[in-house]
Amino acid sequence: MNRNECNGNRPDIMNLRRKLLYGKPKPPFLPKSARHDISRFTIPLNGEILHAWLATPKGVATGAILYFNGRRESPTTIFRFLDALENQAVAVFYHRGLGPSTGTPSEKTLVDDGLQMLDWLCARTQLPTSSMVVIGRSLGSGIAVQVSAAREIAGLILISPFDSLVNVIKNRFRLFPKFLLQDKFNSLEHISKVRCPILSITGARDKTIPTELSWALLEKWDGQLFRHEVPEGRHRGLLRYPSV
Repeated sequence: MNRNECNGNRPDIMNLRRKLLYGKPKPPFLPKSARHDISRFTIPLNGEILHAWLATPKGVATGAILYFNGRRESPTTIFRFLDALENQAVAVFYHRGLGPSTGTPSEKTLVDDGLQMLDWLCARTQLPTSSMVVIGRSLGSGIAVQVSAAREIAGLILISPFDSLVNVIKNRFRLFPKFLLQDKFNSLEHISKVRCPILSITGARDKTIPTELSWALLEKWDGQLFRHEVPEGRHRGLLRYPSV
């Protein structure tokens, strides 16, 4: 056994780590919309193919949204809000290595892909990044924070965000060994670079990502912050509440 194998870096162990972390996303949810036309795209990025959908408003697009879905969530879940998003284009995609998208997911590649998808959305809609809103839910919030820290965007919406993925896992598994987690998504390290307003949406009864982990991320951030907490909200089904 070589040194890498002793350190737990064998390819089969790395693949198991990523499979446990990223999971298998649900199939796409494609509703009928009176205000948008939904188109599917295959986008070559960094030698891989990402499968994406773009909901284009039937009127003039005055802004656009890029959504980073949560673990095992269909990326098109956000399309349930299309009728409330008049004049907003909405882009979603399967992360690399998930669903039909090719490649292997990791924190670095997912953030790089997210930045390029934001640039793709700007080019597709002919809108500047200053007209873009980034939304990240749960695991996707870790990507959304880093993407938003690197671009001048209009706003960031974080749904069930966390300060660090290590703390999320340790909250559920107290004796979890940190070396098993290569992708740590330390949002606390990047949040200070975000320069747009932030809306935080949480569920008071969320046991997967407790609200204290969300607040630990945002309590020292000195930008314009809006908070919405659903008193009866849990981790699953949070997007279904009318107030959200």
